[in-house]
Amino acid sequence: MEWNYIDAYVEETGEQLSSLEQLFLELEKRPEQSEILNEIFRIVHTLKGSSATMGFIEVADFSHNLESFFDKLRKGEISINDELVDLFFKCLDALKEMTTAAIKGEVYNGNADELMEIMNNLIHPASSGKIKNKRRNTKWQVSVRINSDCTMKTARALVIEKYIEEMGNILNIDPPIDVLIGEKLECEEISAVIEIQRDVEDVVLGLKNIPDVESVKIRQADKNFVGVRIDLGRTPEPDDLKRLKEELIRADEVRLVLGEKYKINFALLQLILAAHRENKLVRCEKGVGPAFKMLKLMGVL
Repeated sequence: MEWNYIDAYVEETGEQLSSLEQLFLELEKRPEQSEILNEIFRIVHTLKGSSATMGFIEVADFSHNLESFFDKLRKGEISINDELVDLFFKCLDALKEMTTAAIKGEVYNGNADELMEIMNNLIHPASSGKIKNKRRNTKWQVSVRINSDCTMKTARALVIEKYIEEMGNILNIDPPIDVLIGEKLECEEISAVIEIQRDVEDVVLGLKNIPDVESVKIRQADKNFVGVRIDLGRTPEPDDLKRLKEELIRADEVRLVLGEKYKINFALLQLILAAHRENKLVRCEKGVGPAFKMLKLMGVL
């Protein structure tokens, strides 16, 4: 990451946090002024976007919750009182600590989760507890598609995977982060199975707010979900074929990496067809090239 980007973020964020402090002070004196709430909402929205772009997902996630809360306030769905004003300043302190930790690459150990829970309870007073009990600590399959015209697919995929990593316990993710970094893959879709430790709705909204994200799909995963990734650009060794065959027996989903000029190895083709016959989900990251066309004609894709 270039240092000039970090410098710009530090400068911009410092100005935004100072502005928020002044606006909170004004709001304390004039809680009925809608233009103050609109300006706070705008600043928090900008902070959320810039933090997500930098990969500071914890800051972006907290800013997203704060943005949703102020959206309710400016629409008049929640009334401002002295207790809420105190909450605003606590949120501001958390944002300051969080951004400082993110910029320094340190771990934030503050009370952001507690503050987000308070805000969520105020937004959904009747259902927040039910949502938390129902939605957390469950296995979910998440699929995120990046816009095809994105010029930094590898960097964007890393931001997305880092966000997913912070949302819970990853059971499977494709492509793996080390592959993304080592091979600089320009993938357009990320798939993961994760035990989510936050509200599912917040995770989906957070992913959708990352720049260049085209779509987010999420569904509850099977209890023992297993995914296998096959790169058709490599000629497999006998040991690789044996390992793949064993993995495919247990797999629920097969992800194919296809290129424009890739030729499918006959042994790999047999494994893919066998997986298809057993009704396993076969998907590919890019729908191009002769290999894709052949698999599509065969009804595999």
